[in-house]
Amino acid sequence: MAPESTTPESSTGVYPEIRFADGRVFHRGDPVTLADAQILLNDGIADGVVEVGSFLRVEPDLLIIEPPEADPGA
Repeated sequence: MAPESTTPESSTGVYPEIRFADGRVFHRGDPVTLADAQILLNDGIADGVVEVGSFLRVEPDLLIIEPPEADPGA
């Protein structure tokens, strides 16, 4: 029996929206997998839209881009 995950995950494995921690929308539209969201985040960093060191926080049906100074364990 596999251990239960403590990370909230989308019930479908895809996320229709990615937001910045301050509430601004980064991506809304076709749902993306977590792997695709990481690529979008990396592209945003490369384009200067997202701060270097930012990371994704997984919430049910939503991904949030946290700034580098945020506590990843919170």
